[in-house]
Amino acid sequence: MPAPHRSSKDLLSARSDNIPRGILTAHPIVVERAEGAHLWDVEGRRYLDFVGGIGVLNVGHNHPRVVAAVQEQLTRITHTAFQVAAYEPYIALAERLNRLV
Repeated sequence: MPAPHRSSKDLLSARSDNIPRGILTAHPIVVERAEGAHLWDVEGRRYLDFVGGIGVLNVGHNHPRVVAAVQEQLTRITHTAFQVAAYEPYIALAERLNRLV
């Protein structure tokens, strides 16, 4: 059974009660979904995302090519630390970046 819908006010109150104050949140909104350059909060209000993951989302949220690449990667390895065990895409990316510079 899905959890009941919680308002931003309720969620921000729960955030205050359960998250350490040292973990800052810049804006008093609770994001439910995102697409392209927009975010929607739990009340359905749309926002233009000017920070895009603090500069790491230059292709926007949920870009189809990024989603496809992530889905494909998840069928291979969900996560591993390269410092523990090497994997080919990491090495291939390093090779490509080195060629570019």
